[in-house]
Parts: sequence; C-alpha cells; structure tokens
Amino acid sequence: MRDDDLPPGWLVFGLTGLVGEALRAAWREDDPPLLAVSRRPLADAGRLRWLAGVLPGLPDPPQAPSAVVSLGPLDAFAAWFARSALAPARVVALGSTSVHAKAGSPDAGERAVAAALAAAEQALAAACAARGSALTVLRPTLIYGRGRDRNLSRLVAFARRWRVLPLPRGAHGLRQPVHADDVAAAVLQALRSPRPVPGHFDLPGGEALPFDEMARRCLAAAAPGTRLLPLPGPLLRLGMALAGRSDGPEQGMLARLGQDQAYDAAPVQAALGLRSRPFRPTAADFPGAVAAQQE
Repeated sequence: MRDDDLPPGWLVFGLTGLVGEALRAAWREDDPPLLAVSRRPLADAGRLRWLAGVLPGLPDPPQAPSAVVSLGPLDAFAAWFARSALAPARVVALGSTSVHAKAGSPDAGERAVAAALAAAEQALAAACAARGSALTVLRPTLIYGRGRDRNLSRLVAFARRWRVLPLPRGAHGLRQPVHADDVAAAVLQALRSPRPVPGHFDLPGGEALPFDEMARRCLAAAAPGTRLLPLPGPLLRLGMALAGRSDGPEQGMLARLGQDQAYDAAPVQAALGLRSRPFRPTAADFPGAVAAQQE
C-alpha cells in the first residue's frame, strides 16, 4: 500500500521516546495509521510509516493528517507547527508541570525552562486557534517506567554506586510520579474521544507522596540493600559545593525538595475519564536495575 492509499492518520513526533514506546504498544488496529517522525531513517511496518527529519526544519507531510501529536520537546514542536501550513482537527501535545514548579526556582536556567514552556504553550495555542485546530496540552509530572526512566533513575544510580542516597531532612515535599503507560493512555484518549478535548491539563500520577518516601520506594525496587541518609540541609549543601555542584539545576532541585509539587487531577480525569495508577515501582521500571541485582 502506497502512502497516498492510507487514510488520513496521526502525525506523531517522539514515537521513539519513552511515552512514544508506550503509545505504540497501546495503539490499536482500529486506530488511524501513524506517520512518525524520527531523526534517523527507520523501516516502515504495516500501518506505521516513518518520516526522517528534524525539527524545526521538517517540511509538511504530503498528506494532511487528521491529528498531530507531540510527545517530545514542546518548544521545538510549537516553533515547527507555527511555520507549517497544517490545520488538523486535533493537536495533542505534551508539556510539563515544570511550567509551574520551576517558575520560581533559584536557578536561572530552570526559570528559563519554565518560561520557554509557557511561551511554547502560548504560541501553540495561538497557531491552533488561528487554524481551527482543537488543542489538548497534557502536562505530566515525573514520568517513569518501561526501563527508560531518566528522572527517578538518577536517584537509583547514585544509591547503587555509593550504597546510600543523601537527602536533606526536610525532603518531605509531595510528588506525583506518573507512569509512561498512563501518559500514553491520556494522549490516546484525547485522540480517540468522539469529540475534541481542548484545554491545558496537568497530568499527575495517581498518588501524592513525600519526596523521601518516593525515593525510598525507588531504592527498594531497584537498588535493594541501599538506604536513605537524611542530612542537615547546610551539610548537604556543603557537600555539593565541595563536589563542584554549588550552582545549577542540582541546587534548584535541592531547594524544591521540601516544597509540595502536587497538582489537581480532577480536571484531566473529568475530561478524559482516566485515573493514573499509584506509585508502585518495580525493578523493570529503571534502566539497568535488573542487571544490577544479578551482579
């Protein structure tokens, strides 16, 4: 079947990433075909076609899609979409709750990330409004799972190396890790819904728990035999300074460990009818964790 024989489908950015892997696993035969963008050429597979290209210079596809999906960096996607001539019925894009959490960070780089996310959301909303495309922006919290986690795995990797994970004694700020499969389910529901689901929705995990408890569960699942080491905040900051990490994102993260970063799930649940799972990580959720336990 040639490309022009396929019915209008979904144009997807980020299908090779963590959420993209989960979306592809949940994609059904009765869903529209996929045209996925990759930095490198990949082999087509039935109703999944690949288009090699890099944002923001990617040209519009030859056939207009019924929906456009962004599972990768929002700023690059928003810049590309603003320049394209596409006017799909639906646009579903992943943002991040970092637009809230990092806006007041002591680190200038993190504040810039929050500002870039906010600007990208605004630019994408303006482009969609001008073309009559219904826009759904989903802002996940900490995404984990499928052995490809890049957030919580940093805690696991440190603990596996040093057998302890130092945290400040006040690391009790609430967090809501969300599994990649649940993020993909929300994206698919926004695409499959009989009617568009326009809006900007925070997408938290199904459980709010203190940071130190979240870390403890990660270590129990993927770094058994290690332990948390609560330290006075000044001592931990001194240690980071001696390690050459007195500035930058590490300090921004440290400053937030005692702050709640919990978001209301009711709007996205009402819009999509989905509930995320509670945080019950397993070794398989973290890169290299299973191999490490076998050493």
